[in-house]
Order: sequence, then C-alpha cells, then structure tokens
Amino acid sequence: MNRPESVPRSSADDRALVLAARGGDAGAFEEVLNRHQERVLRVIYSILKDPMDTEEVAQDVFLTVFAKIDTFRGEASFTTWIHRIAVNAALMARRRERPGVTVSLEETMPAFYENGHIAVDVADWSDQANDPALRAEASAVIQQAVDALDDKYRTVFLLRDVEGFSLEETATILELGVPAVKSRLHRARLYLRRALAEYFERRAEPPARKAQEG
Repeated sequence: MNRPESVPRSSADDRALVLAARGGDAGAFEEVLNRHQERVLRVIYSILKDPMDTEEVAQDVFLTVFAKIDTFRGEASFTTWIHRIAVNAALMARRRERPGVTVSLEETMPAFYENGHIAVDVADWSDQANDPALRAEASAVIQQAVDALDDKYRTVFLLRDVEGFSLEETATILELGVPAVKSRLHRARLYLRRALAEYFERRAEPPARKAQEG
C-alpha cells in the first residue's frame, strides 16, 4: 500500500490533515491534534475543574482519537467530532469521581411555557453590572452558578456561550437537536440571570437589613 504524500502543515485544512493521518502520516496526526489541543483541554477543564483530572482525561481523549481516526467519515467537522469525544469523556469522569450536588432547573425555575420561555419575571440587573467595583464579585457568582447547573444545561452553556460553538456545532457535539440546545441554553441563561439578580438585590439591601438577616 502506497503512503500518501506529506501534507504541507501550515496551509492544510483539518480535512486534508485527517485524510493524511488516516493514511498513516504521523506528522499530519500530530498537527491536527496540535490545532485542537488547547481548546479540547479548555473544554475538559471547564467540566472537571481539576488540572490533574483534565490532563488524564485529555490523554485518554487523544488516545481515543488516534485509535478511532479511521472511523471519522467527515459527516461533521473534525472539530465537532473531537469535542464530542472530549465532552463525553469529561462528563463520564465527572459523574464517576465527583457526582456532587447540582441544581435542577425544573425544581428551582418550574414556570416555563411550552416553547421554553420562562413564565415569570426576572429582575433586570444589567445597569448595576456596569459598576466596575462589582464585576469581580459578580464573576465569582456567575462561576458558582454555572458550576451548580445540571450537566445537561451547564455543558450547553459552556460550549455555546463560553467556547463560542454555533448552535449547530453544539447540537452535533452533544448529539441533540438544535431546538433542544436552544431550550437548554435559554434555561441556563435565565437561571444565571436569576442568580445574578439575587446577588445584586442582596448588594443593594440597606446595611441594617443585612445585619438583621445575618
């Protein structure tokens, strides 16, 4: 069997590199992984929140990609394919090692219309969020709220709003329909908005009231 000609690394797109890698070009395989490694690590870490666990899962992901690259048929982009493997591996590790206590949006925010839109008002805190003195605290509140979400909502939020995958890419990675992604993303955003609204409401309370409640 003839080996394929080496692909110029700097100009080749993922598809050309993957085809070369499937044909036995180790350099092409290394290059295509290098292109995605940083984002894959970031996505895994966003799910696990532990550097050692992230490194371990990432190694397993790259070994899986190496073992299964012959099964990649190009029906989706290589980006979504490798991130599907990464997300599945990270979620399995999270559930196995640190199940934790997560927030059920069905319990905390049950009032939704059939189209996925919330049926109650949520306070608008956007003006207060522009105060530079509150941004660092607000960021910590957001992170805590994101970490508390159910995996199915948190993962959609991380892929779409943090990593910037399109709705279609997010749906492919999670093997969902686009409407399901939209619904989960909408609910996750509303939960985070509510968490921030409650935070800013507490910040705006008079000191005497805070002391009484404390």
